[in-house]
Amino acid sequence: MGITITEDAKRKLAEYLNEGDSFLRIAVVSGGCSGSTYNAVIDSNMTETDKVVFEGDGVRIVADSRDLLFLGGLNIDFSDDLIQSGFRLTNPNAIKSCGCGSSFGV
Repeated sequence: MGITITEDAKRKLAEYLNEGDSFLRIAVVSGGCSGSTYNAVIDSNMTETDKVVFEGDGVRIVADSRDLLFLGGLNIDFSDDLIQSGFRLTNPNAIKSCGCGSSFGV
C-alpha cells in the first residue's frame, strides 16, 4: 500500500503539524454520490488499530487499519490557486467518482 505526497503538500502539512506528536488522520467514510469520501483532520491521539501510512520530512499520516484497503495509491497534493485552493486527495484506484470529485467508489 503506497501513499504519495507532493512536496507542496508536505510543506503545507508541516506548517500544521509543528505541534510535536500531531499527525494527519485520513479516514474513509460512507457518503457522497459515489459511496465514500475522505475525511482528513489533524490529530494527536493514536489508537491500537491505527497504522502510520506515511512518515517523512516532518509529516506523519495515520489511518485506521480498516481504511487501508481504500488508501492504496492515494496521492495528496496541495494547490493555492484562486479557484480551488487546498489539499487534493486523488486515488487512481477509484472506479467511479461524483461530478464534483468529492466522493468515490472502489
